[in-house]
Amino acid sequence: MDADIDLRVALQGAETILALPGEVCLGVATVACRASPGAGKSRLARLLLAEKDRRGEECRVSFHLPTLALAEEAAAEAVDLGLRAQAIRGRSAPRPDGVGSMCAKSDLVERASRLGVAVRNSFCRRVEEDGTERRCPHFDQCAYLTQFQAGATHNFLATSYLSLPDPVEDCDLRIVDETFWQHFLSIRDVSAASFAEPRTFLPASAAGDHADLLDAARQVVAALIAGTSPLSLPFSPADYLAFVDLEWRGKASDPWFAPDQSGVLQEKLLKQAEVSHRQVSRFAAIWQVLADAKEAGLDATERLRLTSNDDKHFIRVLRRKPVRHQQPMLVLDADADEEILSALDCDIRGIHDVTLRPNAVVAQLHDRRMTNGSLLRKPGLRETWRQIITREVLTDQLGRNGGVLVGATRKVVRAFFEDAGYCFDGMSENAVSDYMLDTKLYGAHWLWFGGRALGSNRYRDCSSVIVIGREELPAAALEDQARALWGDTPGEPLNLLASDVLGNTKMPELAIPYEMTDGSAKAVFVPCHPDRRVRRLQLQSRELATRQLIERLRLARAQYPKRVLIGCNIPIPGIPVDELVSWQEISPTRLEAAMNDGLLSKGGIRLSANGLAEGAPKIFPSIEAARTYLKRNMSLGFKSWAMNHPLYCGQVRFADIRRSAPHARKEIVALLASGGDEVKAATRLWGALKSFAPLEQQ
Repeated sequence: MDADIDLRVALQGAETILALPGEVCLGVATVACRASPGAGKSRLARLLLAEKDRRGEECRVSFHLPTLALAEEAAAEAVDLGLRAQAIRGRSAPRPDGVGSMCAKSDLVERASRLGVAVRNSFCRRVEEDGTERRCPHFDQCAYLTQFQAGATHNFLATSYLSLPDPVEDCDLRIVDETFWQHFLSIRDVSAASFAEPRTFLPASAAGDHADLLDAARQVVAALIAGTSPLSLPFSPADYLAFVDLEWRGKASDPWFAPDQSGVLQEKLLKQAEVSHRQVSRFAAIWQVLADAKEAGLDATERLRLTSNDDKHFIRVLRRKPVRHQQPMLVLDADADEEILSALDCDIRGIHDVTLRPNAVVAQLHDRRMTNGSLLRKPGLRETWRQIITREVLTDQLGRNGGVLVGATRKVVRAFFEDAGYCFDGMSENAVSDYMLDTKLYGAHWLWFGGRALGSNRYRDCSSVIVIGREELPAAALEDQARALWGDTPGEPLNLLASDVLGNTKMPELAIPYEMTDGSAKAVFVPCHPDRRVRRLQLQSRELATRQLIERLRLARAQYPKRVLIGCNIPIPGIPVDELVSWQEISPTRLEAAMNDGLLSKGGIRLSANGLAEGAPKIFPSIEAARTYLKRNMSLGFKSWAMNHPLYCGQVRFADIRRSAPHARKEIVALLASGGDEVKAATRLWGALKSFAPLEQQ
């Protein structure tokens, strides 16, 4: 295929660019490949690494993926290709045998790592100057350390390691599969009251400086509460930096950890260090933001803002974490954004685009936004979606039978499960997530926007996907992300939304066109942030997150057109629409919903009042409700209606059943087509159904 050739050329070209010395710069040399989701860029990247290895070209590679499960899957494929590959499990990850975590002291070690403690010397093994060796009691049986003894040249690990100390000593190239910029955002809240209170941990010798610091802190808090800029206060960059140093002077001495200490002692030492470090680091961050903004000649800072909760004020500090690793980086992400990557100090050497048209028939709702709030607040709305899902599952079973995937926000997915009677009381959030991912509901698989929908091939055999609503981050959350990435950029202030007298903000709406397969021009008004950078983040979390979920079906490589229903009117880039539909058009009638329920759960349903109430209790909760409906719709003509219905035509048989009693009248039964004479098929079905009363007695 031409796309395969284009993709190979793009990836080989990226490697060539990264191998060039280039100009000296402070950023990480980066090339991005924005091939369409499902194009096979990850697979081809591993294949090219294997070809390079067979040529004897030594290269140590760290391959980052969204989750450990994906890392292990990719590592297994790399081994099959002949590479010396392994997946790196984190210290808190479960052991391969399922017995405990990879590190016996994983909680202690991870907490110490956040304080900047050198983990291996402090917790694993250390040789003192006199030659004395100190070892953790679990050292010889440590699953975490043992995994590094394989001599692998290609290590596969979770994306989260990009912002953590590198567990792999040597690396020539990093390949990052899917988006990763969220890992570098630092958004922390500091109590305004505690920031203005005395620092009990400062030495008495610093009393004078301490008093100056408290005076400045109170002025900063007062300015933020008054809505004025703390940069208008009479302090220089040097003053603010002096406050940074003073805060850090109050930090307790680093605890003396030794690998052979007991866990009880290490826990005690760690708790003492954590209390001091948490307060000191956050206070120092506020002064550092002010020092940087003042040094840049700014009149106001975007990286500090006041928030309130239960009448208490908090100072929100918004920064980005520094990039720890400097090896050249190849980013394999259909949604890679040059401006976002540049904000992370990536030196963009090239971007390659490879676009594949999805092999799908796409219908999109055009008259409803399906907000998260409405889906959570309205059980009736979710019930209609349940009916739509049931119809799609039945359609799939009568056709390709590949499976149906349903996606929404995680909260909405959980609401559907709870509607169905599932109770998650006492379960951890991770356990709830795993349960919902592994459990079919209404005959469909369920998934939600975000990391779980990145890179996974789990649903590639599904023949249909329904997306309900979309992820819509509040404007304040989007602006906080933007503040962390681009805040206080000299000469380029963010265009933030202004609040009305009630403190509310409203995002302006723009006409955004749909990508119609027939080339027609159709558009819809969509809330879009006015700042181009915030809009980029909005696009990532809303439109492109929806596309990522849809593309779990791997539409670009599908062997037949798959079915896509987008249950939200916001246009999705890269997903051409075949048909725009209204909410009324896709909502099943009560009779259709009842037939779908009965056909799917039992293989058939009696189209009488008793039969409808028995076979579809969610639609007709009582015989009287069914009887009333039938009286109003008796002129419908069940058979003629069904024969012209796109779902039932040729798939559902209708049989007339007559009881042996002389006074009994015939009753119509709808059942899935099973071949042979329809009356015989109906008789076989009827043997499995409960007996029914004559029609005149109903």
